[in-house]
Amino acid sequence: MTLDWRRVALTEHMTEAAAVVGECQVVLDFGPDACVAYEVKIYETLKGSGDEPYFAIGRSARDPEGYRPFGSAATPEAALEACLAAAGVHHRRLVKQSRE
Repeated sequence: MTLDWRRVALTEHMTEAAAVVGECQVVLDFGPDACVAYEVKIYETLKGSGDEPYFAIGRSARDPEGYRPFGSAATPEAALEACLAAAGVHHRRLVKQSRE
């Protein structure tokens, strides 16, 4: 079933709203001691407008309060790519720092 969000009233008190348009599981592996898995959800902004109506946020089940990669873009695919790039940069830095 597809929900027609244009038919849903978003009041002035709802400052932000977004709908999940996709999700995936991703594992980044930078070696035996540097592997992390993320559940990534991609959202479409429902309230507000802009050049980047999609955003993606990652969450690690192993460390749910830890680093949460984020990316926004004009398409859901580009938002996911931006989120994954942010996750990769973050974890490459951690690996580099742990070896110094």
